[in-house]
Amino acid sequence: MVGVRVPSRSRSSPWPWARRLPLSARPGTISEARSCTAAFLADVADPLVVADAVLLVSELVGNAIRHTGAPDSLLLVRCPGLLRIEVSDASRRPPLPRTPYGPIETGGLGLFLLGRLALRWGWYPAGPGKAVWCELRIPEG
Repeated sequence: MVGVRVPSRSRSSPWPWARRLPLSARPGTISEARSCTAAFLADVADPLVVADAVLLVSELVGNAIRHTGAPDSLLLVRCPGLLRIEVSDASRRPPLPRTPYGPIETGGLGLFLLGRLALRWGWYPAGPGKAVWCELRIPEG
């Protein structure tokens, strides 16, 4: 993983834990973001929670690439019982949920999945663009 270092943490490490990954529109970016997220959550005992987090990172980074062409960064912030995922990009245009495509076409599921899997989600202006964020409950300890 280029640019990603996940230091070892002990249970006595102060909260919150955070990891930032610079993003680009080059091939492999989504895979790198998924790997970073899985490594950041390596000590989480529930594999379904980790899978949900990795899926949402894929969708958010994919949307930033697909709809803006200029993803900026992935930010993961972890506090006891909570994971916040943020993906920033260079567009001020807000994310707009839409009806998912039919069974044959692909696409349209990103924000739908976000609404189903996340505790809450939203967006805010950030620098010249915006950040789209979501929060997931994660098991403590």
